[in-house]
Amino acid sequence: MLDVNPHLDLCNYQFRVHVDASRVRPGNVPAHSVAGLWYELKSRHRLVDLTEGEGSMGGGGGHGETYKGFTIHHPKRWHVVTGKGLCAIMWVGVILGKDMVTTLMTTGMNMRHLTRVLIGATVESSLFHWSAYRIKLGVRYGSEIKMVGDELQKLQETLERIGGFLESAERKRLTDSDIGRWVRELKDVMYDADDVIDLCILKGARLLEGQPLASAVSFSFASPCSYFRCVKLRHQISSKIQGLNSRLKQIKEDRSILPRLEQVPQEHRASSRETSFLEVKTDVVGTQVEDDARNLIKLILENDKQKYRVFGIVGMGGIGKTTLARKIYNDEWIKENFPLRIWLYVSNNYLENQLLKEVIRCAGRDTDGFESTAALQTRVVSRLSTNSLIVLDDVWCADVWENLLRKPVMNGVGSSKIVVTTRDAGIARSMNACIYHVEQMDEESGWELLRKMALADGTEDEISTLKEIGVEIVKRCDGLPLAIKVIAGVLGKAEASKEAWEAVLRSDSWHMNQIDKEELPAALHLSYADLPSHLKPCFLYCSLYITYSISCHDLARAWVAEGFIRADDGERLMEDIAGDYYWELISRNLLQPDPRSMDGDRCTMHDILRSLAHFFMEGEGILFNDGARLHTSPLTKVRRLSIVNVGERLQLPEVILKQNCLRTLILHDSPTTRMVNDVHVRLEHLRVLHLSDSCIEGLPDSIGKLLHLRYLDLDRTNIRRIPESIGSLANLQTLNIAECKCLDQLPKSIMMLRSLRCLRLKRTPLTHLPKGISKLENLITLGGLIIGCGEYATGPDEGCQLEELRSLSKLRYVRIHNLERTVEGGGEVLANKPFLKRLLLSWGNQAPVWQEQMQRAEETCNSLCPPPSVRELNIKEFPYQRFPIWFRSASVDACFPNLSYLMLSHFASCAELPPLGRLPKLKFLSIREADAVVTIGPEILGHIPPGAAAFPKLEVMQFVDMRNWELWSSCMTEEDGDGERLRLLPNLQKCYLIDCPKLRAVPGGLRRATRLKLLKIRSNHSLAEIMNLAFLDELHVNSNQGLQRISNLPSLRYLAISDCPQMVCVENLDSLQHLVLECSPSTEHIPRWLPLLMEQHRSEGASFKKFELQCSLPLLESCRRNEANWDVVQQIPEVRVRTKDGSRFIWYTKDPQLYSTNAGSA
Repeated sequence: MLDVNPHLDLCNYQFRVHVDASRVRPGNVPAHSVAGLWYELKSRHRLVDLTEGEGSMGGGGGHGETYKGFTIHHPKRWHVVTGKGLCAIMWVGVILGKDMVTTLMTTGMNMRHLTRVLIGATVESSLFHWSAYRIKLGVRYGSEIKMVGDELQKLQETLERIGGFLESAERKRLTDSDIGRWVRELKDVMYDADDVIDLCILKGARLLEGQPLASAVSFSFASPCSYFRCVKLRHQISSKIQGLNSRLKQIKEDRSILPRLEQVPQEHRASSRETSFLEVKTDVVGTQVEDDARNLIKLILENDKQKYRVFGIVGMGGIGKTTLARKIYNDEWIKENFPLRIWLYVSNNYLENQLLKEVIRCAGRDTDGFESTAALQTRVVSRLSTNSLIVLDDVWCADVWENLLRKPVMNGVGSSKIVVTTRDAGIARSMNACIYHVEQMDEESGWELLRKMALADGTEDEISTLKEIGVEIVKRCDGLPLAIKVIAGVLGKAEASKEAWEAVLRSDSWHMNQIDKEELPAALHLSYADLPSHLKPCFLYCSLYITYSISCHDLARAWVAEGFIRADDGERLMEDIAGDYYWELISRNLLQPDPRSMDGDRCTMHDILRSLAHFFMEGEGILFNDGARLHTSPLTKVRRLSIVNVGERLQLPEVILKQNCLRTLILHDSPTTRMVNDVHVRLEHLRVLHLSDSCIEGLPDSIGKLLHLRYLDLDRTNIRRIPESIGSLANLQTLNIAECKCLDQLPKSIMMLRSLRCLRLKRTPLTHLPKGISKLENLITLGGLIIGCGEYATGPDEGCQLEELRSLSKLRYVRIHNLERTVEGGGEVLANKPFLKRLLLSWGNQAPVWQEQMQRAEETCNSLCPPPSVRELNIKEFPYQRFPIWFRSASVDACFPNLSYLMLSHFASCAELPPLGRLPKLKFLSIREADAVVTIGPEILGHIPPGAAAFPKLEVMQFVDMRNWELWSSCMTEEDGDGERLRLLPNLQKCYLIDCPKLRAVPGGLRRATRLKLLKIRSNHSLAEIMNLAFLDELHVNSNQGLQRISNLPSLRYLAISDCPQMVCVENLDSLQHLVLECSPSTEHIPRWLPLLMEQHRSEGASFKKFELQCSLPLLESCRRNEANWDVVQQIPEVRVRTKDGSRFIWYTKDPQLYSTNAGSA
């Protein structure tokens, strides 16, 4: 055993670690101590070379520094340890350096398309401490530290050699069972390597007391026993890596496999072009679908006396059943005749109560308080009081109709039409449905669909050249629209050339023998094979989500947690890269944007594509219905599990617990699940835990043992308490606890989650947060920073202040609430947020009372100037009389050069709006509940330079609940200071004026909005006329009690008038095509202005083409053939009249002549 000088007994001292050699000064330490230490390190561990020389140590660069006659060579870097007069310099380049881990990460991703990037970090600092104490522990344990680095280096080199064979192995694994086994073994090694590296980094970081690695940090040496455990851990890690290397060596030297594989360079294929939601053509369908939709709509609209009627759309998967049902659901005639439309995605794992609640929600009612099936069915009956269309999409069992929905439909007041989509004609027959078979696309329709999606911007020459090959590709797709769409996604990424399209046609992927072509068309396999390696695991992972709609943000964070995302060399976040992957899958038609999502942040996945993903996951990812028997292959380890229909207690199958390999666990459709058993101890490798939308009330303390956990989703659960042990989850990146209505406190340990990137707290009853959020320096999304203390605060360590935001420089999205509680200025805490994109600032109800309080509060506001990077700004419940200086400044355009979305709401004291017209990129503006605003004048424009425009990019403008607003000053339309007319709102497309009861005139600036398409005006009772909007295309007026005149709208094509009893004149609408009129129940005559408008159109040789009227029964009867208003009706090419409840109707078309009614005698 080495006899160590007492001055070198490091256990008795506190130390500070630095990466700065300049802190060492000559004379700080006896030369013999340094020399002896270095000689010992040299002889024991070959860490340094010492060469005699002269000079003194300094902080300069170079590859060596001299001190007291010795030159210390440090090819990478050294660390300096100081403490009570002791200095020592140690080179740690051999110990798991950052470069080595980074290389290992890259190699790990290439090893297998289903594996993930090995986590990148550096633990050399902590390993250095162990090497220091190693002097006392002896050669055996000391050498183990270097061994870790050596073994990792071997692992890296082996992975690099194998990596070149992976693409070939991926192609052949499904047709060659030996290669499939070889790939599975390789994946198992990589998963195990990921866990080992994770553990190594985690343990190293803990020794540094949670401080960032490779930086100046404090470290306390506690006892020799703790160091023995640390060194023993290093020995265990080294042994594990040796085992991995041994397994990899066997895989690498398998002579039966490698000769069958071709070695190709590994590369990261990126998208050939940028993609966005605007490029996705979700409404592209074949011409046959249009014909099918028209035929079915005619059947649905046939006059019959039945209480309900069922229509079954039947066909194989991917043939377009849902597309056809959606065309019917969104048809204008259907909307007119069915005031209540309900879309239910049923699937194979539906929950009865969830479907019933969805019916109630679609009918516009709350479901709170109704839990039993019987109570919900009674509630459904009360909502079916009018004619309704109910779509049951993707039905696998007739019970959903026979045992759940049929009785409520029978007992409802209104009549119903039920549209069912199913693959099984037997199910439709058992529901007594009128069956409509969806036929496969013919070649011409298929080519038209392929051309629209793959050659949307193609030239005539390209289309002509590629048509012959395109038709052959369509034939391979067997007439399935889904297959054609995904192949179009493949062709869209390829060059529009004959050679590139022929390469797709000749691909071996069309001939996969293992795939059941009835269930999974070969075209879908080709679309998967064409995916770049970085997209394949992301696509497969999507299949674990069986909900109809999937959040792209949840997907992105789960992909990051699983390690599927490779960080690039720039400053881009992994979440941003994941977003690119998402849009790439959308553009390839492997995911479809949810049509209900306006900004494309939600998507759906077709059942056939989900089946394709399950096929390629080969049992590594499983969808499992709780209570069913889980079938697994003994050769495959289950890594990802999605469970449906979990009961009150979550209990995993024993085979899952025995394998102990699970990385992702997702609960779906489990609203009754209240308890999570203490299974976490046996799921130690878990990365993603998704428990949202369950009734879980708490987590066990053992949650803190899931050291690899990175994603924890508890959104919309009944959780009441989060255990303090959550602070042990050092790798946790995402914590979602939004809309948890029973959660009123967070544990203090949550501030120990230094890896946290997303903390989502929106709509929880939390009144405060624990202090210490400033420590979470990796936060990117902070969805709910609550300022100050609430009623449940228990001590001085409760409650955050603005100052804590200062250190969170990586934030992209932050919501700040209760700003009125700020007790200190906080300084410019938002100024150092160069990446901040979305910001919400919200005050509460406690406005300052005293002058001193008011002054301090305004100072706080003025210091909250957002950075120029902000694109979305939301200011709520602003309590002061003037907006902050930074918002009313004449240079607001320079302060907010990127601001695109601005929402101002609930500000009762500000009478003057900021100069918003100067914002150069503002696209969306919403102003709500500005009670102090009476007049909007030139202040909203600011100073506009000659030739410039006010609101140059604004597309959507909303004014809502402006109770005292009377006028938008006419000065907005006057000349500017140089005698030139101002350009106002040149890009405005939509304007909403809602609930502004004192507004006397339409804003004059709208007259020069040359691109204005839509104007909606509701409950503006002081508005008397709408005139002289030369460019307006569509106008909706609703509940405007004082409106009397609509005139001089020469471009107007669509006009909808509802509940405007004082209307006396509608004229000079030269382009009107479609008129919709909704009369009050007391109205028994057609308005006098309507015949006058029609006469004016006739005299000018024009006529609108469609008239819709919703009215009382007497007025409807007067529109029947040969009745008082029949002369008006028969002049219009198409007329639809119905009563308020939809029970009576008249349909009339002039050419071809069609007349149908169920009112009185026809």
